[in-house]
Amino acid sequence: MDDVKAIEFKEPTRFSLLLNHKYDFSSSDAALVEGFVQMLVGFCNKYGIKPPRYINTVSGAPGAVSTGSTGTVRPKSVFNRAAQQGPQVVPPMPGYDPSRGQMDGSMAESQVRPRTQGRGPGDQSALMRRMTKYVADHGGDVSALVPMGMQPVEEVPAIPTDANELEEEADDVEEMLLDEAFMLSADELVGNFGWRANIDAAQLESRLLGELHKLESENVRDMLEADKQVPKLIKELDHAISHLEQMEEMLKFYSLELESMDDDVRKIQTENESLKVEEANQQRLLVELEKILKTITLSEDELQVLRNESLETTDGIERVERVAASLKRMLGTTPGVGGLEAAHEKMKKYEFYSANFSTRVYDYLKVMFQFKIDGGINDKGRPAHRGIRLISGPEQVHRMMIKYAGLTLWLKEAKPSADKELQALYIQCMNMLYANQTKELVDSCRPFFFRYRHDVSSGGANPIAEFSFSTNVGASAGGIPGVPGRRISLDGLSGAAHHVIASAVKGDSMASAGAVAPSNEMQPAEAFAIALDNVVANVIAEQNFISDLFHYVPPAHTRAARRQPQERKAARDEDSKLGENATFYNWVTHRLRPIEHWDMPRPKLDSKDVVTQTVHFGSVKEVKSMLDLLYGSLVTQVDSLVDMGTRFDPSQAIGMLVSVSKALDQCKGSDQGFLINVLERCNDKLETTFQSYISEQARAIEATKLVTKRRVGALPFARIFPKFIAHIENLVGDTGYTARAIADSTYSRISRLIFDTLESLLREAERNASNNVDDKDAQKEQLNTHVLLLENMFVLVAGLQSYRTHSCRPYFVPMLDTYLDHAQIVQRKVMRAYIKDVLRRPMGRLTDFFDAVERCLAANKDPMSTPSLAKGQLKKVIQAHSNSSMRENLKQLAKRVDKHFIDEPKLRPIVWQAITNDVLSNYQRFVTLLARSYKSTNLSLEFTQSELKGWLSER
Repeated sequence: MDDVKAIEFKEPTRFSLLLNHKYDFSSSDAALVEGFVQMLVGFCNKYGIKPPRYINTVSGAPGAVSTGSTGTVRPKSVFNRAAQQGPQVVPPMPGYDPSRGQMDGSMAESQVRPRTQGRGPGDQSALMRRMTKYVADHGGDVSALVPMGMQPVEEVPAIPTDANELEEEADDVEEMLLDEAFMLSADELVGNFGWRANIDAAQLESRLLGELHKLESENVRDMLEADKQVPKLIKELDHAISHLEQMEEMLKFYSLELESMDDDVRKIQTENESLKVEEANQQRLLVELEKILKTITLSEDELQVLRNESLETTDGIERVERVAASLKRMLGTTPGVGGLEAAHEKMKKYEFYSANFSTRVYDYLKVMFQFKIDGGINDKGRPAHRGIRLISGPEQVHRMMIKYAGLTLWLKEAKPSADKELQALYIQCMNMLYANQTKELVDSCRPFFFRYRHDVSSGGANPIAEFSFSTNVGASAGGIPGVPGRRISLDGLSGAAHHVIASAVKGDSMASAGAVAPSNEMQPAEAFAIALDNVVANVIAEQNFISDLFHYVPPAHTRAARRQPQERKAARDEDSKLGENATFYNWVTHRLRPIEHWDMPRPKLDSKDVVTQTVHFGSVKEVKSMLDLLYGSLVTQVDSLVDMGTRFDPSQAIGMLVSVSKALDQCKGSDQGFLINVLERCNDKLETTFQSYISEQARAIEATKLVTKRRVGALPFARIFPKFIAHIENLVGDTGYTARAIADSTYSRISRLIFDTLESLLREAERNASNNVDDKDAQKEQLNTHVLLLENMFVLVAGLQSYRTHSCRPYFVPMLDTYLDHAQIVQRKVMRAYIKDVLRRPMGRLTDFFDAVERCLAANKDPMSTPSLAKGQLKKVIQAHSNSSMRENLKQLAKRVDKHFIDEPKLRPIVWQAITNDVLSNYQRFVTLLARSYKSTNLSLEFTQSELKGWLSER
């Protein structure tokens, strides 16, 4: 294969091989030619040392792919195309597998064979013969094979074989080619020794043995010559070794010297670096010492500020605080320079100035506290609200003293004992101020609490009895001696709501128009509310002021109270730098100031500036202790206000309860633990007082003695209940506090008692009458009961409707309507029973006869067949109710009704109208029954409906 220099594929059925000569091959089958060329190119590229050039000029031939820098080209496989063209199959070149890229058989052991040299024409002819035979065996056309100077090989007819035979034949061809290639290589190797095929093998062997002996003799000679040079060589080696040993000793010595010098150099370098570090440290130390000396140095002018600067003005106080902060920083931040003589002397000097300044601050604040508080005690121009003198002195003291908050912080740090003494002095002085002004506040409320007593003592009506069911209310405490308590008439009622109801019941036209002006007199609950609001405001302000002035509020809490909730988290890191307690230096440096806004309760904050929900004892223990000392008599004063306000009118407790609930709601979630305690005690006491009052009213209703043998008019509780509701609503109002629920529960309890009492009276009278049908007294008692109930229900409904129309607020209308509906139901029920009673005398026989007729008809019986309902009986009944007798009976009925309701003139027309409607309805019923059951008798009533209407309207 090394002799193939080029392969030219110029036509589909022809290709040329360029060896020493150019050989052309042709075949009639293009697919066979193309397949053979591909196998030949692949075989040459793999086994040839120098692959041949491949020239493809066939138009439409399969594309070629470049395989390297030598220009070698590998054609693509066309076996699939050949297989598709027909049954003719071109087997691969023996020993060449395109998928494995290697040869099978014996040639697989060697990838490269020796290149053959100097092949002659005979070898080339043999190769051509083998290729020609391969083409011819596979059906190729060898007629155009033109090797130069040679005759074409005669074609061998192809013997058709199956696939296995073709494979075996291809294996045989491959083995033959490999054997020939090996023999060619062996010939080339032996040819190098001059061997020819006509020379005997023994001659070749003898020649080879000679060459071997020659090589051995030359080796022995070389060895003998080398033995002569060995002693000389050994001597030279010994000499060289001695020199090397001397050099080794010298090197060891030099090495030791170098190591010693290296240690010295290292030591010198270390000492040099230490000296440099020491020098740098000394330089820095000098700088720091200079800074320290500067920081602990105050000029004489600054020290004189502490001694002589005025503490009365804000500017003077700020200058003093700045110098004092510098002094505080020097005393508190230089513990490491105590060994320096200059620093020690300065520290002693500054401590002396600090002690003197603390003494000056204490003496000055002591005088100022006493002076300012005494001024508040002696102030006679305090404001008054509706005649009540309010506590106002502390507010002026707070405004004047808060500017000294920074100086009190100095005392707290520099001289704690002086700070405690100053706090005790403040508590002592302010206690006198509060005791004096609180006493005046209570005294100014007293006239409003005792107003009812003065009215009754001067001979006036007791307005408390107008809305109280118990006759003992107000009489035992403020009644006239020797005059038992009793219910006063409606005309003596004071108060707009009560007057409106009384006027509506009496028929006052002005009241119905809403023209009654409200009373200008203040109720005890109103006076209590004004006083309590003033006391609560002062307690809140005092606790906040004490916390600010004496620094019981950490700085983080101070700023948190000022911030909005969304800003607290962002500022928490800044607050943590100052810690929980502010120092005087931080107070001045960071310009911390009191929270102020003392009139508002402050939320209780924990250490993380989170508002907590704990209400009780929110303040620190020190503040609570100070408030206990400051307001030692406050609980007593508040109890006194409650007692005086409820002594003559216990119902005022519900109005006072509204004020207390409002104050508790204001303090909810705050740190006002002391005030919350006081308010809760007051709240419990007011609830107990009001519940006792309601229980007394309930007992009075239950103990009412009802006399039914004679008519006594409307009962007291029927007139009082609407006024009671108006009075309580005037005190409570539309609030969401506990008082609202208590008032609603009270209304339900009282109304249930009233309705139960009236309905039980009706049931008792009806039961007694039914058991004693022939007893005239029982029947009379039943009629009196009906009259009594009608009067009471009329008064009750009229009072509730009047209050609903003129004074009831919208929020209370639904509840009031429930009471009205219940009263009207009872009223209609009693009205039907009364009409039935009074009509029995004028129309009783007539009514009973036709009632029996209705019952007979309901049983599907003929009334005329019944003896008691026969025609004769009907005639007697009609004659008994003649025209003249019926007119006279109705006239007597009118007089009787007027007599029944003489105490309630407004009720008479209402009752008479109901009687008229009932009489006319019964007449129509009588006529209908006559026409239905007694038509054949030609009997009828002697009076007509028109005559009835005329008689009924004559009254």
